[in-house]
Amino acid sequence: MIKLNLLLKQKTLLMVRALYFCMENKWAELGKQFNISPAQQHILFLLSTNNNKLTPKKIGELGCWHASTVTRLLKRLEKSGLIDIKVNKTQSRFKIVSMTNKGKALLDQLLDAVKYMDKFPLDMHHLSEKEILQFLEYGNSILDVHKGEDFKKNVISKRVDGYNYA
Repeated sequence: MIKLNLLLKQKTLLMVRALYFCMENKWAELGKQFNISPAQQHILFLLSTNNNKLTPKKIGELGCWHASTVTRLLKRLEKSGLIDIKVNKTQSRFKIVSMTNKGKALLDQLLDAVKYMDKFPLDMHHLSEKEILQFLEYGNSILDVHKGEDFKKNVISKRVDGYNYA
């Protein structure tokens, strides 16, 4: 294990931040077409990959959001008719969030749009498949330290239920 000097730390931070904003811009462009924010899109994805039932707390954990952010996002999604929020029948203090048919249809439209976008989430056409897989391997190694196997299993490795990725 190496000890990063300040310049290497700075370059790493700026690189990750720049890549995030490049990706976020593409994601926001997609969202404008469908009138849904990137964060709201991510909540639909999380629901679709977790048996369409999550608590707001779990959504916050998987989405890396503060509880107040989750509450705000869920209110907008519920108002749009994309999710339902019900009281948990066995524990009345807790709520269960699920996606409506309208939410599922929108998620399918989003996935279909992404499938045919060559430069989403980033323009990586100049990289080989081997280079992209290596990039993902490095990212997984970093996530192992910061988020752990459970996060990777429940977010990174998930697929949308019933969606044809081919």
